[in-house]
Amino acid sequence: MEKMEPQAIQDCTYLALVDSPAPGVNNSLPPRTRVHIVIDHHRDGQQPESGATFIDNRPGLGATASILAQYLQELDISVDKRVATGLLYGIRSDTRDFSRNVTPQDLNNAAFLLPLTDADLLDQIMSPSLSEETLAVLGTAITRRKIQSGYLFANVGYVRNRDALPQAADLLITLEGVNTALVYGISEEAIIMSARNRDVRLHIGNVLREAFGDIGDAGGHPNMAAATIPLACFSRVRNKEELLSLVVDPLLSRFAAITGLENEGRNGI
Repeated sequence: MEKMEPQAIQDCTYLALVDSPAPGVNNSLPPRTRVHIVIDHHRDGQQPESGATFIDNRPGLGATASILAQYLQELDISVDKRVATGLLYGIRSDTRDFSRNVTPQDLNNAAFLLPLTDADLLDQIMSPSLSEETLAVLGTAITRRKIQSGYLFANVGYVRNRDALPQAADLLITLEGVNTALVYGISEEAIIMSARNRDVRLHIGNVLREAFGDIGDAGGHPNMAAATIPLACFSRVRNKEELLSLVVDPLLSRFAAITGLENEGRNGI
């Protein structure tokens, strides 16, 4: 994989977004970038128009990889072993091994891919080594956790690897008495949040979208969601942890107002 620079993107004849609904939404493209193809499975809600010629967005499916696997079946395209392995991993990962947001179509597409995959490679991907940074983020999230009325909040401070946040959220949501977990931190460019939820009365994707959609990229599913709030001119501030402590209270107040925690008092969360 290559990180595409702006000029290289402009030179592309066709541009496709996969697992993202529009330019600038969960990707680093400028919002007005012309895209031709959008393939996604997230609920579009109030997302901006992509302007694409071909759009296939199926919020009912558990993974975008499931859509692509269906394409391969219906078009009778020979599937490379590495491609099959990657797609099956995508379905298993997004559905947390068929335990979250899974549909019969996801199961059928996974069954199609299974005999075509490299079992040893899939095992390596599904059981990656844990980096020291990820371990440190998990430890920080555990020690800094604060719980109120079934809501858990954890400030992990400055992070280089944003993928550590959803791993921390996945871990903390399993704590006894916790129904919703919100893990947040700050990078060089943005405040990052990852949320997990098992309260059937709450759609955590809608909550994050309502709370932060007007100032950043936010949204997701009923039981998993994320938000990215750009720092803009504040990105020049050197002490990112201090910056986070200054701005996070108003942000969490938005979340508390929507979920009703505001009426109970957040006790310094």
